[in-house]
Amino acid sequence: MKSNNLKAYLLLMPSLILAGVFSFFPLAKSIIGSFCTISQQGEIIGFAGLDNYISLFSDKAFVSSIGHTLLFLVIFLPLNTLLILLAAVLTRRKEKHTAIAECIFLTPMAISLSSMALIFREIFRGRISIINRLFSMDIPWLESPDYAIAVLAFLGVFLDFGIDYILLLSSFRKIDKSIIEAAAIDGAGDLRTLFMIELPEARPMLAVIVFLAIKDAVMISAPVMILTAGGPFRSTETIMYYYYLEAFRSGNHGAETSIATLMAAFSGLMVLALAKWRKHDEIC
Repeated sequence: MKSNNLKAYLLLMPSLILAGVFSFFPLAKSIIGSFCTISQQGEIIGFAGLDNYISLFSDKAFVSSIGHTLLFLVIFLPLNTLLILLAAVLTRRKEKHTAIAECIFLTPMAISLSSMALIFREIFRGRISIINRLFSMDIPWLESPDYAIAVLAFLGVFLDFGIDYILLLSSFRKIDKSIIEAAAIDGAGDLRTLFMIELPEARPMLAVIVFLAIKDAVMISAPVMILTAGGPFRSTETIMYYYYLEAFRSGNHGAETSIATLMAAFSGLMVLALAKWRKHDEIC
């Protein structure tokens, strides 16, 4: 037994070393730096206590970025969950026509994030945009604060759709077919089988998808850079885009380390919440 444990640790050692060098060490450095005064050269020159955090939450732009992130989450999460669930339910059973639908639903995985963001920017550019011409509308999608965040949410859904769809679809298809066949013999229709057997079986994976969507919504930055650059009038400036501006444009190391620490804490809480939910679900 001890020999097997030793082999397991030896096999894990390269991954643990890489995680320590590229994840845990930078995280520890950020946590320490968030309580210190840091020069423009990145050197710690003194202890600052909570001054970095006080300064961060005193910045109206940062507080606004929290609101924009929450608004994005409110639009993105239900839309993403509903569309993925609908697509997975419609194709959960292998039939002749489902292969075509699967190819369409998996297409987003074949397109890079930057390419898709650029495509969306062209589709929704100005009042003479492609989407306006197709549907005879006159909406300034990316020039209006009311619509720009919605376009960003649609882009987020498209970017996450492929991987989330395949995860949920695999969860549906791994259900024991004998249970479904037994339900059909007992007279249960498709809808009753779906709601009473298949959805409860797929619930753990659906929960994982929801947690991943929340994480993606809070951490979104690259699509913002390409699609809106935080505009118009900073209406799509999310927390991580604010981090990008302060860390790489302004060289504000105090804000950089503070936001990194807060995001790491948020990620940790998300992992603990998911683990607790899974444990509770298994007990029930």
